Amino acid sequence: MTSQGAAFTAASTYLLTWSPKKWRWEDLPRMTREIKRKGFCVTDWSCGNNKSIAEGDRLFLLRQGEEPRGIVGAGFADSEPFEEVHWREEKARAGRTTMYLRVRWETLLDPDRESIFPREWLNEVELSKVNWNTQISGINIRPEASEVLEERWADFLDGRGKGFSLFRDARSS
Repeated sequence: MTSQGAAFTAASTYLLTWSPKKWRWEDLPRMTREIKRKGFCVTDWSCGNNKSIAEGDRLFLLRQGEEPRGIVGAGFADSEPFEEVHWREEKARAGRTTMYLRVRWETLLDPDRESIFPREWLNEVELSKVNWNTQISGINIRPEASEVLEERWADFLDGRGKGFSLFRDARSS
């Protein structure tokens, strides 16, 4: 079930990754506002070398590197993977490419402004077989783990509206 109560029917679930150390997401605040305004936003995202993600597959976005680390987004593949110039400038200059897909984000959280689903929670037994430390975007999350992740994600999002907060404002430390 999603946080809106609709049945979840994606065929497969995949983990996309984002590291602010490698790429600053300048328009994340605008995208979070767009989701609040119209319920979704669409953008292209790298899926590493994965060519098997299908339109409609479930996607979660994991923030890596600097704290806070954890799940910051969820949505669905809005296209099949396609090849384009690599998003890292030095690789693009060398002529390298990578796979992308169009993502329809239903949730994006800005970790500079709000709580995210903490990385530590992904160590729970039911989720521990997923390689949450991967440096590769586009890894498959097995069905048994994706079902648990969906439940925990929905609980987290529902709880955020009830005063839940793990976000620590660095300015108040």
